[in-house]
Amino acid sequence: MTWAPGALVRHRPLPRRFWPDEASAAHRIFYRGFGYDGERRLVSGSAFLPAGRAPGSGWPVVAFAHGTTGLSNASAPSRSGFSRLERDHIGRWLAAGYAVAATDYEGLATPGPHPYFNGEAVADDVVDAVRALRGLGHPIADAWLVAGFSQGGHAAMHVANIATGYAPELDFRGTIALAPAACVADLVAHLTADGAGPLSPITILTLAGVAVTHPDFDVADTLTPVGAALVSRAAGATLRDMFRAVRGLTNDAAGTTGVAAVPDVAEVLAAVSVPVTYLDRPVFIAASRADEVLPFGPVRAFAAALREAGASVLDVPHDSASHAGMLAAGHPSALAFGLAHLAAEAAAIEVAAHRFDLLDQSRDGRLARDDYDAFALRLARSLGHAPRSPEAVAVREGYRRLWNAVRTAADTDGSGTVAAAEYRAWVAGRSRHEGFAAAVRPLAAAVIALVDADGDGVLDRTELARLLIACRQEPAEVERTCRALDLDGDGKVSAEELVEAVRGFCTGEDRPGAWLFGRF
Repeated sequence: MTWAPGALVRHRPLPRRFWPDEASAAHRIFYRGFGYDGERRLVSGSAFLPAGRAPGSGWPVVAFAHGTTGLSNASAPSRSGFSRLERDHIGRWLAAGYAVAATDYEGLATPGPHPYFNGEAVADDVVDAVRALRGLGHPIADAWLVAGFSQGGHAAMHVANIATGYAPELDFRGTIALAPAACVADLVAHLTADGAGPLSPITILTLAGVAVTHPDFDVADTLTPVGAALVSRAAGATLRDMFRAVRGLTNDAAGTTGVAAVPDVAEVLAAVSVPVTYLDRPVFIAASRADEVLPFGPVRAFAAALREAGASVLDVPHDSASHAGMLAAGHPSALAFGLAHLAAEAAAIEVAAHRFDLLDQSRDGRLARDDYDAFALRLARSLGHAPRSPEAVAVREGYRRLWNAVRTAADTDGSGTVAAAEYRAWVAGRSRHEGFAAAVRPLAAAVIALVDADGDGVLDRTELARLLIACRQEPAEVERTCRALDLDGDGKVSAEELVEAVRGFCTGEDRPGAWLFGRF
């Protein structure tokens, strides 16, 4: 049986006490999804409909990604209700004429642990909630936005990275991130800087939650027995439980003082932070200087880095709103952003004109590992593979091998990145391309495995067309690319033919390898 992500499995009325005042109908929904490991999962959430008559095209949708609630099943908003401030925020979207699809995230109220602060893991949950909403039978438009708060802001930024490729049947218009925890390492560093300062439940939940998708991560030896016991307890606790558990404790008492600088911790926190890369739809970010949880400076720096990477970013600072207060303070500007972009025509995909620009996904004038990681995640997601599925892992490792080959050959100043001038010099020096094909081969094999339905290790025209369309080639381009890739004319494309295309593209030849880099 096909396991279609976002397919509605069952639904029932949401208890009235969980409804925003502005809702005309509210459902608790259960829908199909995939876990971070690629295993089939059931995901739950809430769906809300506005009052009045729907527009001719149906209600536009806001996919709401909620803030931290905890790691236990009781933390799921569809089971226990949203906080008053989040419920009011959803109500404002309903009053403005949007339907709202609000995932609980995988592992909250459904089997499996919740991968807290792993945006790659929950981004599809957010998108699939929109699909599930459409299965309820209400008039729903194709156009949608994602809006997230705090942890949900972190999730929303990951949605921005995959939405157009992961759900091409929908019309994704943009991202709204209110007080987003985009830079998890900076957040934990801020909360643990003062040893005599109060221990935050967010610190404990983060240390417990990131272990779900990083099973080798064990922070117990870094903490005091008190801290280690709290991390263990957090795995089955709500945010409210953890507020009670840390009451009266300091960072020194838990051993969390400066924990973000511990090498193993720093590595994991860096891995779950939102990558800086080009985004193909506009972004709205709002944060407050008075936020008592989230440091203001790193959020502004993140917004600036996205803008530098070529994303369209509206960055709105606030002076006096608290962390939770951003749900209300940030909404008027967010609503204006949403209305403007939902009224606009569906955005065209921007394709960079030059080889280096195609590779430089962060648009900062330098190639780095993040650029290649972005290619890998978007390609795997476009073809329905979860981030930790064997197929997606192989693709990511393949792109990283390719990156290491480019860096080793072209990074002449030892910066760990490759500037445009370095890349051009490497391309011109063809004697230094020896052995490059060997570095490309694992990527070619992994890419074939994504779509190789019959498992014969080569791509027939149907399989190759599926791959090229996932890479956002137009149908008219697909046939031309198929012919160009099929060097021996046997109607199939082998790993060696893909190797030749990617090698030739990266090293400056006129070979059809651009499709694997520039449009997703």
